[in-house]
Amino acid sequence: MATDIESRRDALLTAMIRVVGRQGYDATSVADVIAEAGTSRTTFYKNFDDKHDCFLAAYERMVEQVFDTIVSECDGEQPWTSRVRRGLETLVEIFALEPELARTAVVEVAAAGADARQLHWDAINRFRGYMEVGRETEPGKELPEQISVMAIGAVSGLIFDELIAGRAEQLPELMPDLLFAMLVPYIGPTAAADEMRRAAQAA
Repeated sequence: MATDIESRRDALLTAMIRVVGRQGYDATSVADVIAEAGTSRTTFYKNFDDKHDCFLAAYERMVEQVFDTIVSECDGEQPWTSRVRRGLETLVEIFALEPELARTAVVEVAAAGADARQLHWDAINRFRGYMEVGRETEPGKELPEQISVMAIGAVSGLIFDELIAGRAEQLPELMPDLLFAMLVPYIGPTAAADEMRRAAQAA
């Protein structure tokens, strides 16, 4: 059971994600985060050195929570393409339900400095680990060394554009296109289009 101190710290981390997602990292102040969390300045500085320190902690926690949710939704016994589809669906659902989290995770992290960008890259590398299994779908097929970066980069770019346009809630409508972009480097356009149509029919 969380202690009162842990609860206050968690409230500050949650507030940081929400406020940054709502008004941007540069425009966010410690005062904004405190007001959102309903805590005091003293409590904030007992837990964090400054805004940047709080953001890094909040981002790390957010990544862990998102990954835990995605992994829990993916059945390891399913084919790789099915796991990719369910994992991507879960991520899209999270982002659609929590637009502020989505914008912080994908857009605003770039404004938070090199340490934050490294955390973002570390998160992408974790996704790469799951995607690399796709090499086994067609043994012997020659694939680029950076194929996972290509796949994740294509999907990240599409999601980024939607978030910049303020359309986080509409991301589920883009799911077939996102799935195609994720799978096509591995299984080719014909098979990826088949998966895209299945996703569209299930929507």
